[in-house]
This record gives sequence, structure tokens and C-alpha cells, in this order.
Amino acid sequence: MVSFLFFFLLPLLAFAHQTGLSYINIQEDKTHKVHVIYKKPLSDLKSKDITINYPAKCVRIEDFPVSIGDGFITKKFTMWCTDAGIATSRIWIEGLLRNDRGVLMSYKHGEQKTQSLLRASSPVFFIGNKHSSTWSLVKEYIGLGIEHILSGYDHLSFVFCLLLLALNVKRLLFAISAFTLSHSITLVFGVLGIVKIGVPYIESMIALSILFLAREIMIKRDTFTKKHLGVTAFTFGLLHGLGFSTVLRSLGLPKDDLLLALVSFNVGIELGQLLFIGVILLFLLLLRRKMSDYQAQTRKIFAYGIGTLSAYWFIERVLAF
Repeated sequence: MVSFLFFFLLPLLAFAHQTGLSYINIQEDKTHKVHVIYKKPLSDLKSKDITINYPAKCVRIEDFPVSIGDGFITKKFTMWCTDAGIATSRIWIEGLLRNDRGVLMSYKHGEQKTQSLLRASSPVFFIGNKHSSTWSLVKEYIGLGIEHILSGYDHLSFVFCLLLLALNVKRLLFAISAFTLSHSITLVFGVLGIVKIGVPYIESMIALSILFLAREIMIKRDTFTKKHLGVTAFTFGLLHGLGFSTVLRSLGLPKDDLLLALVSFNVGIELGQLLFIGVILLFLLLLRRKMSDYQAQTRKIFAYGIGTLSAYWFIERVLAF
């Protein structure tokens, strides 16, 4: 039954929904004219346009030609929103889907700066409410971190292998802690541009790291990996952190709150990882109660399943070079 479910779901794990992040930059000048720059990724050229609802008091007074460059379609226009300007107003987005990356919106008027990541779950932008915007940014990037790790089947497969290789709770805690520490380090290095490695190479090596652990599960003797699981987790975690950083860079980071967004995203990853570990441990505990030969059967099924999937990922990513 377990093997049937695993291999039935196997093809579904190889694909994920991908969309780009759009940007809306709003700048209000001293005369209260509102200048808007809307950037939509070229990768979303054929996707349905979202609807951006500005305050009813705002009227377009000037449109500029659409331009294409740096991977974006850019639209610019100017609005007049009465002598009071657009401050203390709200803008809301219609048409965002749950899996969309969202719209990173920013507003500037003199020394006042506000920004927020709008998504299907929170499509409203309140101009001038800095406290609300900061908290919204934290929540959204934590949510993005949780969403990424729970939809990142390669990273979850690696953590699953660590669970199967750990022979006791102490070894498991040490391995997970080492993995968390190492991928947090390279996540920061990757986002800040301190370490730069091509995405196809990183993704291929991540797939290879999972294949390596799947093979280790099948070996009955006490290997170096099993004796020093924490060292192995830390080493491969450096690769996974670089993989996280490429995702975060593609999502987009607010320049003024770079550290806040980075920390929030990493917190989301850790929360999602802990949730996954808790669910899997509960699942394995139930299997152990139901199956007398749980240890031999489940390890073999999952090792072959994860090994097959990671081999597919590796070949697919190498071909992308």
C-alpha cells in the first residue's frame, strides 16, 4: 500500500507551478503628482493580467510608451489624486492566484517610504502605514519560506533521508541542526552575492546529494555517513542553502528591508521544515505499529523511491546546462 501511494504520487512531485514577481513603484512628488512604474516579467507574457485598483479619486493624466528590457515589460504613467495626494489611501489587487509570486509594491513621498508584498491572501496595500507594512512584509516572507520548503520536494526528500538514516533522536537532532545552520549560512551568502554559482550546477548537486543519501539508506554496514550524519548534513546543507537563495532572489527582495525579508524567509523555511519532520515522524510511528517488519520494508521502499526521483532530477538538471 505504501509503495503504491509513493509511486502513484511520484510523477506529481516532479513539477511545480512557477510564476514571476511583479513590481509596482509609486512615487509622489512635491506637487502631489503620482508617478507609477509597473514591471511585469516577460515570462508571464501569456498569463492573464492582474487588475490594479487605485483610489477612485485618482485620474491618469499622462501615459508613457511601454518598454521591454531586463526581462520585464514596463508600463509608466502619472496620476492626479487631488491636492491631498495618495497618502492614507489603499490600493488592492484582483486576479492573483494562490501560487503566484505576487506583487512587490513600494511607495515614496519625501522621506516617507512604505512597501509590502501583495499576494492572493493579502492583496491590499495601505499607503502611509509603515508599521502595518513592516508586519505584513514579515508575515508574507515567512509564508513564502514555509510555502517554498513544503513545495520543494528535493529539499524535503533530503530531510526525509536524514530521518531514515538517524538511528536515534540525539543523532537526528544533531543532523537537522547542522543542516539548518549550514543552509542558513549559504542562504545569506547567496542572497548578498558573496557566493555566486550557476543555478543549474547548484540544483544538479542538490539532486546528487539526495541520490547519495538514498544509496546510504540501502547499505547495511555502518558507513561514515551513518557514523557522522551531522557532518554529512552540514556539508550538503551548504548546497541546499544556495538553492534557497536562488529562489529568494527570484522572488524579489525589498532593498530597504533586505535583512528583515531575508530573516523572515529563513524563519519560514525552518517552521515548514519542523512541520514536515513532525508529520513524517508521526507517519513512521504509525507504520511501525501496523507493520512488524516496518524497518526493512519501509526503508527499502522509500530509498528506491527517493533514489529514482533524485536520479530523474539530476538528469533533467544536467541536461539544462
